[in-house]
Amino acid sequence: MEKLDKFLHRTLLWAIASLMFVMMGLTFTQVVARYLMHHSLSWSEEVGRYVFVWISFLGLAAAFRSGAHVALDILSDMLAPAPRRVLAIINTSFIALLAAALFFGGIALMKFGMRQRSPALDLPMYLVYVVIPISGVALGYFAVRSVWGHLTSKVED
Repeated sequence: MEKLDKFLHRTLLWAIASLMFVMMGLTFTQVVARYLMHHSLSWSEEVGRYVFVWISFLGLAAAFRSGAHVALDILSDMLAPAPRRVLAIINTSFIALLAAALFFGGIALMKFGMRQRSPALDLPMYLVYVVIPISGVALGYFAVRSVWGHLTSKVED
């Protein structure tokens, strides 16, 4: 399972890096088009917005796996190892619930997005919204693995 964790995490990080590169290239192209050719690209802002949404949602799961989310650990630092583990299990269980909400809410939004099209590109909006259930699944997987790790570990992190 650890290999699957690493593969999924690495895949998320590569996807995020690729999307950041696309967004950087798109922004650079827009600036060049606007100032050198005196012509603004009508679709670039929309694509940049959608790429940023994808980066944000994929980054949610990747940051959880990396332990990079901002956290207040004052309470957990004051606790003994056993209560600290209980607190970590409760916290991570709430994150798993959030992941389930992302998944089911994302599916509902995708269904709604099948009837919508983006203004500049005429792109079906479900292609933008599909990242929400994908990030919900990835976050849920990492959260369940984390809960399982806390339940089965004998030594506190």
